[in-house]
Amino acid sequence: MAVSQHQFPADCMGQAPRAKTWTITLTIESNMYEKRKLERKTVSTSLEVYDLDTGNHLGRVVDLHAEGLMLLSDRPIDLYKHYALQVSLPMTLNGLTEFFLDAESLWNRESLAGGQYWTGLHFTQLPEASRTCIEKMVASR
Repeated sequence: MAVSQHQFPADCMGQAPRAKTWTITLTIESNMYEKRKLERKTVSTSLEVYDLDTGNHLGRVVDLHAEGLMLLSDRPIDLYKHYALQVSLPMTLNGLTEFFLDAESLWNRESLAGGQYWTGLHFTQLPEASRTCIEKMVASR
């Protein structure tokens, strides 16, 4: 948390200078929305994510951990929406080429370069087979 104090003369409204000054204190929470407890692991392979309800490609996983993932997409993802997701693997892992999970989108923002969007998703339902895949991918990083 950063605290900044600035003093302004009492005449800032065009009045004659006075001896009094006002102190304004600004408090900035640097990680106000940072609630993540687990370290995210960058994904080195392409994990494509699809919305099972619509069949639409949502984007690709950038990093993940046992409780959520960060998605990079070409369009903004609706916030606070629950999704049934399919994550396609580029290889076979534990005999699977894809795994499934339910997640809720908690935040998003446009990338600095523009035209792409980052979205944080929290897992709301994670079948055991999916959890095992994620744990193996995270452990290998």
